[in-house]
Amino acid sequence: MRFHLRRVRDAFGRAGAWCALFVRRLRHALTRRFVLVPMLAILSLWFYSHYVTQLNFFIIFDQDRVTVHGTYTRDPELVLAEAGIFIGGTDFVSLPQGLLIGGAAEIQIVRSSEITVNVSIEGVPSRIALPGGTVADALEMAGYASHPSENVRDVISPNLGSPLEDGMEITVTRYTVLTEVKIEDIPFGIVEQTSPNVNAGTSVVTVEGELGALELTYEVVLRDGEEIHRTEPREALLKEPVTQIVVNGTGGTVRLADGTYRRYVRRLEIIATAYTTERQTGKINAIGNIARVGTIAVDPKVIPLRIDVFVTSRNGSWFYGLARTEDTGGKIKGNIIDLFFDTWDECIRFGRRTGYLYILE
Repeated sequence: MRFHLRRVRDAFGRAGAWCALFVRRLRHALTRRFVLVPMLAILSLWFYSHYVTQLNFFIIFDQDRVTVHGTYTRDPELVLAEAGIFIGGTDFVSLPQGLLIGGAAEIQIVRSSEITVNVSIEGVPSRIALPGGTVADALEMAGYASHPSENVRDVISPNLGSPLEDGMEITVTRYTVLTEVKIEDIPFGIVEQTSPNVNAGTSVVTVEGELGALELTYEVVLRDGEEIHRTEPREALLKEPVTQIVVNGTGGTVRLADGTYRRYVRRLEIIATAYTTERQTGKINAIGNIARVGTIAVDPKVIPLRIDVFVTSRNGSWFYGLARTEDTGGKIKGNIIDLFFDTWDECIRFGRRTGYLYILE
């Protein structure tokens, strides 16, 4: 507006300069009216045609407000700015077309009434303002894009065609069905065996155990990316486990009194007592042989009869040596053995002791 005012002032200044020039020139011709009157008429006509006839008038209808704005510009958007009228992003403006210089035109403004709705897409909230429309329009403005798939389903509330209302809550809940596969190990079992061919106290793994493999397939349902359901797994055996076999040695060697060695197949912890046939007439043992030093009584349920054994203490404090299992007794049960001695004095001195019994090959 200031620009146009300057143009008007400049025009009047130039006109004044011309008038002053004419006045000076006409001082000498004041007595001649036939010169003055035509020149004043020409000056007035020039000023009117150059300035007054180029002024444009805009009638602006803004709801209940009407504004008439005169300007030398022909751009309606600049006219609105000059008139101090603000246009919102969703307002509708009807602009004139083909405005002539020095003419008049109308500008119609339709103010929008914005609706604000709350949109939640997959749990992510946002606030959208728009002049109206349906739920589909609000979702489009919020950047929602559907993902049609057999495994993906969107639940929209309210439905897409519902008209918008101020403060409306719009939710898009996405349900996704995934297939999840896990591989789990199947532990292997352990079987322990004994062998006289392995020294006592030694264990040997003859077959290495191997883990099995089991495939578990789940159907998992996600709601907005969070798991809400998981089915019972479908199982598929991928590999059978291999049982581990451990052999515990029961064998070894013992050194006999003559310095030779005998191999044993089993060692037992025993409680040893002593007995004799001194002062007795019958000296026949359980298998029909004469009872003598080097034969012992055992429980046949634990230690077989008619086998060679080696009996000694745990720490070398006593030594019975090589013996044969030929006798039994009513009180000889479990791991209790009875060692034969020639005299009662030897039996009394021996008493009751603990030790090892080695079953020889």
